[in-house]
Amino acid sequence: MFYRLGGFVFKHRRAVILVWVALLLAGVSLIPQSSRRLQFGGFTSQRMESVRAQQLLEERLGVQPSSLVVLFNSPTLTVDDPEFGRQVAASMVGLEGAPGVDRILDHATNPRQVSGDRHTVYELVVLSVDAEAAARELDGITSRLKEPSAVGSQPSALRMLVTGGPLFFAEVERLSHEDLQRAEIVAFPFAAVALLVVFGSLVAAGLPIALGGVTVVGILASIALLGRTMDLSIFVLNVATMLGLGLGVDYSLFITSRFREELRSSGALAGGVGEAIAATMATAGKAVLFSGLSVLIGLAALASFEFMLLRSLGIVGMVGIVLCVAAALTLLPAILGILGPGVNRWPVLAGRLDSHGFWERTARWVMRHPVMVFLPTLAFLVLLGAPFLHVRFSAPDANILPPDLPSRQALEMLRREFGDSETAPVLLAVQLQGGVNRPESISNLYDLTHTLAQDPRVAKVESIVDLDPRITRVQYGLIYGDPAGIADPYGREVAKILVGGDVTLVRVATRDSPVSESTKSLVRDIRAMSLPAGVSLQVTGASANVIDVVDILYADAPRALTLIVGGIYLILFLMFRSVLLPAKAIVMNTLSILASYGALVFIFQDGHFQGLLHFQSSGTVEASTPIIMFCILFGLSMDYEVFLLSRIREEYDRTGDNTASIAKGLEKSGKIITSAAIIVVVVGAAFGSAEIVIIKSLGLGIALAVFLDATVVRTLLVPATMRLLGKWNWWAPEWMLRPNMGQLAAILRRAQNAGRGLVTRLKRGRRSSRWL
Repeated sequence: MFYRLGGFVFKHRRAVILVWVALLLAGVSLIPQSSRRLQFGGFTSQRMESVRAQQLLEERLGVQPSSLVVLFNSPTLTVDDPEFGRQVAASMVGLEGAPGVDRILDHATNPRQVSGDRHTVYELVVLSVDAEAAARELDGITSRLKEPSAVGSQPSALRMLVTGGPLFFAEVERLSHEDLQRAEIVAFPFAAVALLVVFGSLVAAGLPIALGGVTVVGILASIALLGRTMDLSIFVLNVATMLGLGLGVDYSLFITSRFREELRSSGALAGGVGEAIAATMATAGKAVLFSGLSVLIGLAALASFEFMLLRSLGIVGMVGIVLCVAAALTLLPAILGILGPGVNRWPVLAGRLDSHGFWERTARWVMRHPVMVFLPTLAFLVLLGAPFLHVRFSAPDANILPPDLPSRQALEMLRREFGDSETAPVLLAVQLQGGVNRPESISNLYDLTHTLAQDPRVAKVESIVDLDPRITRVQYGLIYGDPAGIADPYGREVAKILVGGDVTLVRVATRDSPVSESTKSLVRDIRAMSLPAGVSLQVTGASANVIDVVDILYADAPRALTLIVGGIYLILFLMFRSVLLPAKAIVMNTLSILASYGALVFIFQDGHFQGLLHFQSSGTVEASTPIIMFCILFGLSMDYEVFLLSRIREEYDRTGDNTASIAKGLEKSGKIITSAAIIVVVVGAAFGSAEIVIIKSLGLGIALAVFLDATVVRTLLVPATMRLLGKWNWWAPEWMLRPNMGQLAAILRRAQNAGRGLVTRLKRGRRSSRWL
């Protein structure tokens, strides 16, 4: 089939190129629309209690989904100085009644908004739209703020900083584009140099770069089209492009390299070029298709997750892989068919970079010492993965942004002056049957909040029954029996904000950060509390959200992992007709991925090299990153497995000598596999320069895993394992190795006839039942 495909593409090479040129021009016209409908976040589900609690608070209490925090700080003035208050008021006056602003909660009516040293306050600007919608209107809102230096008699007295969800989303959108442009600027030149070293020819080196560019254009165009019908994460721009660029170049490298090899053996005439194209498709083309199917399965598993971020990465990635494979199997051979021997034109460093001797010596050394290679290599990979044993997960938040952004600096000041738990408390949506103002409801609520206040993990509880420790349970019942009669301004404002029908909000400030294990255990204990009849609660907030995201992600993960492992095993079995080789490949892939997981924890959680890599560790790993890496890397690593085993299988079929075929396969494919890996490592490392920590960690994690896979695993561990397995590498039951298609057709016919008979009996049964 692949041989005939090569012949067909060669025969119609000019028509194939014209079709691709037309598609490319259409794709370029769509690129400006690729980011218009992309979204930040993507971790919401009705299965999450934190999401249901937030929705309840929005419906009953009017708690808006987003807000801005405006911080004012002075090293000399305090909130008690009239000048401080005057400058704050003058800076904020333009926001009163502004479009998109629901209300402003100022520090004058809420003591919590004043820092302990009284040199810092914050004003809470509650918005009437969600964070993503607000981000697109952010300039119109923030432009109404006036810098304190422009309104006070002491220009340098106050410093104003703005932070909040809408600002974070706007920054993520801006930085995503900048990261993508930077990565492309870095990746393409380095990839070009690597390809030039591999091929020694400007023309041959330019082909994979061109195909990688075509793939990137196709992915960006698909984002523009898919964004019209479904929600897509802002991160698809970077992750899908990184994957498409790396694989587009990789597949082109494999096919171009094999074409040059076939061309040398078939001759330079027109007939020889056609034969070389057909033979290339029958070997490297087949391997590219099976490799693409492996990656496709991994991305399909990613698309099976409920969360929009993972689902959209999987869907766009699948489109990108289809484009990669289609271009590699049609456009590239068509171009090669026209170039023919011209693929070697404009030689650079020709003849100086032959590394076959190195790979031959390496292969023969591994064949002589398989146990000595296998055991230390296995121990090395396990050691690299060990840090993953103490991983701590979190959900995406402002920590993914670089620490030198003004919005991030404002958040750090807010945390420093008011505490993590103050800025991200545990929120309880408490539902009291019959209404909050009933005496029984007030009594039950009083018991609940005072029980929580006694927990050593709790710093403070705020609710309508925690205004003052001197007020008793009975007195609270009298106060809220007539809410309109509350004399204290703060108490009246609290009741107005925290009560809506039969629902009230309770804020629990914790002693530790929202992502600490003690705070997470507190949330779990609150959810498990035994409550009196007529009282129910749901927990939301940063800690609850992290728990819910991690629980759902890793509850769904086994299904996705089963799909990946089962699907890839089947593909490798169909390609190599071996029972043990696919299992061995799965184990090898898992080892290299676990090693990269360990590095992920060592760098991004434990904070090593954060100065060098320009990020600030939050002490956690973003929960979706290991899953995304697994789904992408499991298929991506199969590239090198498929190409290595393909060459080994060719030699084994020719000679029947297991040891010699392993050595020869490694010798012939080692240089190309390493070169392909270098391309992916370069692309991953380029995205590792991203400002957004999620993209940085994915880029570096993929780069490291591919480096280990193509060097340590494919060069040492795989051949050593195959040498130890011996003839069992190629074992499979006889009925699998030589399927009798006639027997298979007969079985299918019998199954079809049996199905028809069953339908007939069911119909007769229905007719008979009418007489009963």
